[in-house]
Amino acid sequence: MLHSLTSRIVFVGSIVSVNLVCLSGLLLSASNSMIASFEWNTHKQKITEIVSETLSDLREAQAEERGYLLTTDPSFAKDFDDRVAAALSKVNMLEQLVQDNPVQHERAQSLQIATNERIDTLTKQIALARQGRFEEARSRVVLGQGRVDMAIIVQKAEEIRQTEQELLIAREATAKAHVSWNRKLVLGGCLIIVLLVNGLLYLVLNGMRRSVSLIVRAMADFGNGNRAARVDDKMGCTEFDMLAQGYNTMAERMDAAMQAQEASDHKLLQANAELKRNNEAMELLGEMAHRLQAARTSTELSAIICAFVPRVLPNIPGALYTYNHTTNQLERIAQWGAIAVGCDVLHPSSCWALRLGQSHAVSTSGGDVVCQHVGNDVSIYHCEPLFASGEVVGLLYLQSLVAEENRFRLVALVENIASALVNQNLQKNLLEQTIHDPLTGLYNRRHMEESLNAEIATANRNHTALGLIMADIDHFKHINDEFGHDAGDMVLRTIANEIQNSFRSEDIVCRFGGEEFLIITASHPLDALVQRVESLRNNLSRLELHYNGRTLGKITMSFGIAMWDKSLPEETSAIIRKADMALYQAKKDGRDRIVIA
Repeated sequence: MLHSLTSRIVFVGSIVSVNLVCLSGLLLSASNSMIASFEWNTHKQKITEIVSETLSDLREAQAEERGYLLTTDPSFAKDFDDRVAAALSKVNMLEQLVQDNPVQHERAQSLQIATNERIDTLTKQIALARQGRFEEARSRVVLGQGRVDMAIIVQKAEEIRQTEQELLIAREATAKAHVSWNRKLVLGGCLIIVLLVNGLLYLVLNGMRRSVSLIVRAMADFGNGNRAARVDDKMGCTEFDMLAQGYNTMAERMDAAMQAQEASDHKLLQANAELKRNNEAMELLGEMAHRLQAARTSTELSAIICAFVPRVLPNIPGALYTYNHTTNQLERIAQWGAIAVGCDVLHPSSCWALRLGQSHAVSTSGGDVVCQHVGNDVSIYHCEPLFASGEVVGLLYLQSLVAEENRFRLVALVENIASALVNQNLQKNLLEQTIHDPLTGLYNRRHMEESLNAEIATANRNHTALGLIMADIDHFKHINDEFGHDAGDMVLRTIANEIQNSFRSEDIVCRFGGEEFLIITASHPLDALVQRVESLRNNLSRLELHYNGRTLGKITMSFGIAMWDKSLPEETSAIIRKADMALYQAKKDGRDRIVIA
């Protein structure tokens, strides 16, 4: 009970309030007693006045009656009626005033009866006089009964006055005693209140002082470095218990925050060390990226990868695959480490990293699904897909797990390699654009000359056959003139496609210029080559081409075939001239035919 500071303050306030109420009650009681004493004094005076006035009115009425009987003057009779009415009114009022006192009330009623009887007697005598019977009325007065009745009335009135006086004296004595007692209670009550309030305040303040001292001491100890300082004792007060609990909670959190800060400082030191290692790795990656951007061939790219990746990710053997859009396969272009890693070629669907579009690692045997391209003897590996603009450009295969502290290196490595692969692909695309005819997609004349030089050198060195076919579309100018150049372009694309499909992938099909085509083919004997060209000529003659709803007519070609031998110079112009002469002869002989030089 009274465990909280609030309840104690409320209790002290309640004690003070109750005592003040009591003191106020006592003062009010004393005041009421004095007021009652004054009221009784006024009441007594009023009763005394009424009794005296009643007796006076009766005596005046009796005097008026005698004056009338003696003088027979009617004016006395008129004053008599007024005095009688006043006496009756006052005696009735007296009876009402003393109703709260049974004894006095009984006496007032007795006085009222005696007064009524006396007035009745006087009224009868006046009535006789008014009738002119004055002698009879006087004879009644002479009997002396009125003196007796009046003496009785006076006696009763004196009893009432005397009793009222005695009651007033008794009431005043009681009021004085009550006031004296209240004075003593007020003095004693004030002393008790002062002592009680001071005692309660001492207890409350002493408890507060002890609680504050414990909390301040704990806070000082905590501030001096004792992080285990807590307020363990009960405060003896709800509010201070809550304050102590709040301090303990704050101290726990500050201790936890300090521990977290220490841990953060430790992590910061580790991060600084890791940053230093990463800076070294970044320098390596920067050197590698600089060289990768300068690489022009896959061989150079492979050499750079094999030189720098083992230094960025030490002791992790691996391989790099690049994506070939033509074959829809990934081809290994580099590998590093003490052992052979990965297969030479793999399909994108055989690697979970490429299928999921994210890193895929297996840390334990049976811990996750294994990619199809991974050997059965490998239980731990990591596949990292290489993407550029949302498309696959390659795959980095590591035959080990990448530790968490090396993830940054891996991410940077993947970005650099992917960028290098994209750059190399762009170079390849640019090269393809420079060696291909934009209309037909065949090799252009520039590439034909470079390739023919190489093929002549190979044929000369290996003593192999080398054939050159020059073809020309018959009456192509007529097609352009009659149907337009767009129709002519369509014919060129169609024939280029037919020629490409009629020869092997290793054969080199070029657009020599205008409507002329040139095919370089190696390792074909002449009879087999003639057969293949004849098949192409027949296929072209059977074509039915339409443009804008119009039939273009029959499309034919003339062919000139030349075979290289050691009698010819190694310059490309010699064999080209020989094939061109055969083509000229085919056109001269009527077109749509094959001529062998």
